[in-house]
Amino acid sequence: MEMVLNEYDIVVGAKFENGTIQDYIDEAQTYGLIRYENTTANWFLYNAIDSAEDIKELYNKIKSDENHYIKDEFGEEMVLFNKKGKISYETLVEKIDSYLDDELANVY
Repeated sequence: MEMVLNEYDIVVGAKFENGTIQDYIDEAQTYGLIRYENTTANWFLYNAIDSAEDIKELYNKIKSDENHYIKDEFGEEMVLFNKKGKISYETLVEKIDSYLDDELANVY
């Protein structure tokens, strides 16, 4: 996975075989985008205690919609929504997990 950096050398996404991940695609910086083969989905991380109010509002809105997937790992939730395409949510989560693991490794 090749990390994409902004002008301040901060990781803002990644390129990988057959896809890309962006941390934020909206002006408020609340959610990102994953593209993998012929599938796209928006995503963000959510924590009931630590998330900002705009993220909490988005989370509640997403939960009321049918087209979403939430992976809960010890209180930190990965939320995917607006998926278009045939790749499963589980496969997209694996790609995002790999990206987050690589991003964390670069920090340390």
